[in-house]
Amino acid sequence: MNCSQRFLGGRIAAEFSMGNYPMLQSDNLQGNNNWYLLYCKSREEERAIQHLQNQGIESFYPTKAVKKIRKGINSVKLEPLFPNYLFVSLNPETANFNAIRSTRGVASFIRFGNAYAVIAANVIDRLQVKLAKLNTDIDDALTPKDGDIVVINDGVYQGLEAIFKASDGLERSVLLIKLLEQQAELTIDNKTFTLK
Repeated sequence: MNCSQRFLGGRIAAEFSMGNYPMLQSDNLQGNNNWYLLYCKSREEERAIQHLQNQGIESFYPTKAVKKIRKGINSVKLEPLFPNYLFVSLNPETANFNAIRSTRGVASFIRFGNAYAVIAANVIDRLQVKLAKLNTDIDDALTPKDGDIVVINDGVYQGLEAIFKASDGLERSVLLIKLLEQQAELTIDNKTFTLK
């Protein structure tokens, strides 16, 4: 394990310890399986998941939904919560750790000394629940809805507050602005305003 693996393994340990639940645990795991932490080759996590599934191994790759604006188009992209890291559920008595380590996309198991890093099942369960809720709430939290107040960031109306009325295709939106004590509709690029 190199320095970056030690640092990121510590980062993962810190993420789990923030919830005040134990990092290492072997008593309360589902059945005889333990959750182990794998380090994957760069940008080959999906490949590793596919090959592990082909071997019948349950894996968990935590991702979070992030809103991106590209060329004026609002989109939601899934990004890894822990890049290059993957959790796998294995029975320590029957699993072939060498075969799993040799799986395409997998670099190695994360270890603490000679012991494999074992993650408590309740940590994985909580992480799955929180990410599922976070990923479903992303559209509600970041996408303007009818009546939301927005601030225009570009053009002649820069700094002016407006009311979001509706989307006008993928790249534009209709806003209501107050000019000379009257409301007027303004069609504007999505990248030129933000929620207040």
